[in-house]
Amino acid sequence: MIARMRVWILLGWLMVSSGAWAAEADLAGLWKNTTAGISQSAIIVSQEGAFLHVAGYGVWADGGPGVWHGKGKIEGARVKLPLTYTKLPKPGFDPKVELDLQISNDAKSLEGTWKNSLGRKGPVKFIKVPAESAPKVSSSAEVPAGEGPEGEEEKKETSTP
Repeated sequence: MIARMRVWILLGWLMVSSGAWAAEADLAGLWKNTTAGISQSAIIVSQEGAFLHVAGYGVWADGGPGVWHGKGKIEGARVKLPLTYTKLPKPGFDPKVELDLQISNDAKSLEGTWKNSLGRKGPVKFIKVPAESAPKVSSSAEVPAGEGPEGEEEKKETSTP
């Protein structure tokens, strides 16, 4: 009995220390950047297992809008995310930035540092934006076309007389 308990404790410790729980974290969705000096800043995260794809937008103080994208990976309880800016928010802005973010225990915040190839770095924090309720519609005409099986209305429209 004690030997089994030791095995379970060891397995639990290995999973936590290897960050296996973090790879299971659901990071997909909308994240707000809370960094001072950047407004309207958010990223959209698409997740496939431990692999992440992101697209982002923000408006810099003393600058303008910036747009970026990147592909990263969950490594343990951290996210490593290289980004490429496709629209620079100000002249001289380095288009290559890397984020190194710690995943919170509840997977609702990502906090860490950004750094660029010019040697500059700073803090960054993202907060997950909760999903809104499904919209209410008053008629079936307002429901967007689905990507799944056809509904009865679609079958009637596509059937031949």
